[in-house]
Amino acid sequence: MRYRATIFVIPLLIATATAIAGSAAQATPRTTTHHVATTGDDGAKGTAAAPFRTIQKCAGAAKPGDTCLIAAGTYRETVTPPRDGVTFAAAANAQVVVDGSDPVTGWQRVGADDLEALGRDDRFLAGSPFAQGVRDGRVYRADVPAGPGTQVFVDGAMAPAAQWPYQGDNPMRLLMASARSGTYTSIDDPALDQPAGYWTGARLLARNWFVSETGTVTASQPGQVTAAGLPSCISLNPNQKTSYALSGKLRLLGHAGQWFYDEGAHRLYLWTRDGDDPSGHTVELKRRELGLDLAGRQKVTVTGVGLRASTLRTTAASKNNVIERMTARFVSAYDDLTVDPNMVRNPDACGLLTAGETTSGLQIGGTGNVVRDSVVDWSAGNGVVLTGSGNTVANTTITNADYMGSYAAGVNVIGDRHRVIGNTVRTSGRSGINIDDKVAGASARDNEIAYNDVSGYNNLVNDGGAVYVCCNIDLAGTEFHHNLLHDPAPLAAQAPAPGIYLDNNAFNATVHDNVAWNGTSYGVVLLNGDKPAPGNRIFNNTSGSDRKAVSLNGPEYPDTEIADNIGDVDEKPGVVLRGNIPYSVDPLFTEPRVQDYTLRAESPARGAGAYRPGAGRWRGGAAVSTTLVQAERYAADSGVARHAAGTGQVMGGFDGGDWARYDRVDFGTGRTLFTGSIGADRQYAGRAFEIRLDAQDGPAIGRVTVRPSDGFDDYIDQSVPITPTSGVHTVYLVALGGSPGVANVDYFAFTDPAIVKR
Repeated sequence: MRYRATIFVIPLLIATATAIAGSAAQATPRTTTHHVATTGDDGAKGTAAAPFRTIQKCAGAAKPGDTCLIAAGTYRETVTPPRDGVTFAAAANAQVVVDGSDPVTGWQRVGADDLEALGRDDRFLAGSPFAQGVRDGRVYRADVPAGPGTQVFVDGAMAPAAQWPYQGDNPMRLLMASARSGTYTSIDDPALDQPAGYWTGARLLARNWFVSETGTVTASQPGQVTAAGLPSCISLNPNQKTSYALSGKLRLLGHAGQWFYDEGAHRLYLWTRDGDDPSGHTVELKRRELGLDLAGRQKVTVTGVGLRASTLRTTAASKNNVIERMTARFVSAYDDLTVDPNMVRNPDACGLLTAGETTSGLQIGGTGNVVRDSVVDWSAGNGVVLTGSGNTVANTTITNADYMGSYAAGVNVIGDRHRVIGNTVRTSGRSGINIDDKVAGASARDNEIAYNDVSGYNNLVNDGGAVYVCCNIDLAGTEFHHNLLHDPAPLAAQAPAPGIYLDNNAFNATVHDNVAWNGTSYGVVLLNGDKPAPGNRIFNNTSGSDRKAVSLNGPEYPDTEIADNIGDVDEKPGVVLRGNIPYSVDPLFTEPRVQDYTLRAESPARGAGAYRPGAGRWRGGAAVSTTLVQAERYAADSGVARHAAGTGQVMGGFDGGDWARYDRVDFGTGRTLFTGSIGADRQYAGRAFEIRLDAQDGPAIGRVTVRPSDGFDDYIDQSVPITPTSGVHTVYLVALGGSPGVANVDYFAFTDPAIVKR
């Protein structure tokens, strides 16, 4: 069986980005190539035979027009180029990662003497889950240098911090308690049965309706906690379905897989998944925020260099830098939600919503900077944020952004003349793409948000959209067009989850040729507000499966035109309605079962909607080279079985020690990422499998530590970088260990960003 490589191409994506890159290449002729390798020496000459050891050493030696060619490996540093016009490139077929974490060694089992000493400062420790774990010999500690410790990785996978209740292994499916009643500062719940004072000093995380917030517990008694630092934005009452969790105390470390960092003592505590000595694992602690600092730089190119547990930034003086073919994972991590330092207005006491909006994710400020052909996976805040003017993010896949659930997003747009073109944004805490006046100010003009594919939004809080814009903001010249908007998270069913949400009187927007389906409540477009919002133009949008095309929740909309949309459209004073096709009229879509919402020749809606007669079906989302494999179509196996699921046949029964073989898998000219559609039960979280080539014990090109979904037949996409691989190979999926319940797998793919030719 041969699996063929294909390339999906989006028309009209990144001409501007290509022009910028071409201009940058002409302006920075390459004069000298310096070499970097993990086996090198910073005292060497930087030649191929005598490479530098660090990328920063090369950055210091390189002059404008030079290239730092980087061999495969992990580089634990922050790279700050002192000069413009330098190229930083991964060597051919090299997996290069700039890593913000450091290994932790020197592990010792926590014993009775340690417990007694710790108990002198914590009268509740002796009877805690932590104490029981110590008595069972499960908890270890290691001293680390002074510094922050917001994220821990065990064998490459992000581990959960100690929390009550136990939160599970998937921040997008966080397990939390439910409030019975509450105020702006307190939560009541009989499950809080600990003695008075038990929770004082802990961190409270609460989520209700559209707000995530954190504060410090100032008082606790059985059945209640009270916290300071919470906004007077929305009450913590059960009518808003408030969920909450408590953390920040060593005594809560009482579950396998968890960790706690004592910042005062510079000590990391860990209970591994199997309760064994962490010395037998690779344990890493995040220590650096920035992997690449391009503050003030111009015409720097970064190609094929990855980031892990760190991010990059360009600042106001940065111009015409290009970041391409980057895989960035775990780019931002934080536990406390605080008002963004760059907030410009806060009319509603909800400033906490801005947490991380300008300070997280790949931070692209200045003018004419481009992120393209890349992957961003896992961030507490943004995937990418654009500030300044005239910056671009294009042909990039952004997943698992905003797992703290603020107004950070897959892509956050602040400023004007930005282009968000041809990206796939999937699985976000709230909105996929966001424009927020609290950090953007009174206007966001002349931006283009087009040909994106946005899905899986509203995972953690309600009342967001695939694209969300708020509030009282002037969008003159900004266009939202040719976007695919679909499949919000199940939580979204409790509140508005439209495709494009122009909230609280956003005005002067142009919204056209977008397609929405499968649960986009309130339609392709929702306009909401409490006063007239003029100047919006909404036309030729298609609601593929849902009743509404356009919802109008405000009092009136002067100088507003809504025309040629497919789906029901509300009427309000000031709106000119023309040519809209109501839901009661069957538009005769070509093949709605596979989301082909083009129109048949006999359609009564021809001339309306997002697909013009005879023009064919345009595509949205990132264009990638991909090799897709249906997991149940294995050629040989040991222990697995084909299993009927809601998505069809899948590979099931995948337990520790099992394997499945796939013949003649074509990696084309190169693949750098594995993505699997994987289902796993929470009680089996943390199991892992490897991707091996050409033999069951052949070289491993990647390792997947499975994050749980809501059961073995609830499938979510999970990705890991792989060793760059080309050609045709036999592929083995090999489950590690001997425990049952690793995963069910529906399909998997090997991908690599494709540079779109014009």
